[in-house]
Amino acid sequence: MLKMVFVIFLLVLSIVIIPPALAQEFKNPSFSENLVVAYNHQLRMGDDTGSIMMVKTSGDVEVSVGLQSSSNDEFKFSNSTIETLRQEPILNSIVFTNKEEIDHKGNLIGCVPGVKSGNQCILINLDFQEIKKFITDEDKKESDGNVKKVQLETKKIGESLINDINQAFNSDAKFHSVYIQPGKDNVDDERVIEGTVSAVYIMPKQSSTELFKKISQSFISNKISGAGGFYDIAKELASDSTYDIPIYEGQIAGPSVTKSTVAMTIFLDDDKERYMLNVSTKYINTINSIGNIWPLDPLSIKELNRSDYFDNEFTPLNSILDVLVFTDEEEPMKITSANSHVIKKISSIEDITKKGWFFEKSHGNFVAGKFLFGDSKSVSSNELKFSISPWDETSPVTIQSSVLEKSDEPYKQDKVTEEEIVQDKANEQSQYAILAVIIVVAIAAAIYYMKGYKSKH
Repeated sequence: MLKMVFVIFLLVLSIVIIPPALAQEFKNPSFSENLVVAYNHQLRMGDDTGSIMMVKTSGDVEVSVGLQSSSNDEFKFSNSTIETLRQEPILNSIVFTNKEEIDHKGNLIGCVPGVKSGNQCILINLDFQEIKKFITDEDKKESDGNVKKVQLETKKIGESLINDINQAFNSDAKFHSVYIQPGKDNVDDERVIEGTVSAVYIMPKQSSTELFKKISQSFISNKISGAGGFYDIAKELASDSTYDIPIYEGQIAGPSVTKSTVAMTIFLDDDKERYMLNVSTKYINTINSIGNIWPLDPLSIKELNRSDYFDNEFTPLNSILDVLVFTDEEEPMKITSANSHVIKKISSIEDITKKGWFFEKSHGNFVAGKFLFGDSKSVSSNELKFSISPWDETSPVTIQSSVLEKSDEPYKQDKVTEEEIVQDKANEQSQYAILAVIIVVAIAAAIYYMKGYKSKH
């Protein structure tokens, strides 16, 4: 569940809200597309006590595609459905998903603990702090009175909404449970999504092919579905083309791939609704080395194309590739080179006109970067390649770009901070620094994701 929420969180943060002052410089349409490729090369697997149980020979990679819009003309939910959901003030989001996770024993489980494999879910996510206000002094006198009241009120709200939600999704989900996300003090960091309690409804699981087709035909406008780009990647990912890799069925050794999962989310925690369709999968024991990162290899494609939706407009921040790499604490790394232009800073519009990598975190046990298309329509697999090598944790990090830059000096990054990215330009272009802050926040969210990995290794 954490992984699904993290990916959605990262994808949402990757969709930038451009200040009005910037709108005259470039367009910020309601639709955005994002691809996340996360390499987990943490090979030391441990138990709950922290003891090392085994060392894997190969790492994993997770791939997730997100399509998001704030327009009800592009994600076509009825006005009556949205009005009904808006009537519940503590409702944060609705998630319709066939998501499954792999538990610590290697078994497939449903969207939240307690839901068995073979089911798909509707999660009605509520503000936990607001739900707790229903707890009375009488409830507090009982040993489990607080939990009972939270469960009671959450189910009550869920029951008031589920008929409309079922009608919208043409489903027949039945109540299963209330899932309370642990808070900060819970030792199980991998499941810390504080501030949310979910009414969980389940139904028999559909394949991702069926679910993607259903959602696309019911809700996605042809302006998106007929424009190619990341939509086509999501559609292919949902088809479960494994390219001769065995499907994961609990095996520990050897390469395998999980069946893809689909999630349709309606976010209601802002003044304006936001909609996201997400497709993801995980390739297990398939990464033997992270010396060279080829982000498109898991997708078996040679070129990444933007959606035709953005044709004839300058929208450099509406198609983004995120790449994350994780290693064991004993194996710090650094990015050494990239086959594309390296964006050193984002303080003016010129900085994001040319396609290239923006590396917010270039060294440590976690590195991350965003590839921005600038004014380009596509990028090749070779252009996206970047290289990693071991790091001694003291030497400066220099990223060499294969593209001839104005300066002969490579990109040197001693220590990356938000202040260094935003810099000290207090002139008329300083407003563009807002772009850097938003990008940094999106990447920083991955630190949260890394906690989930650490708890398993």
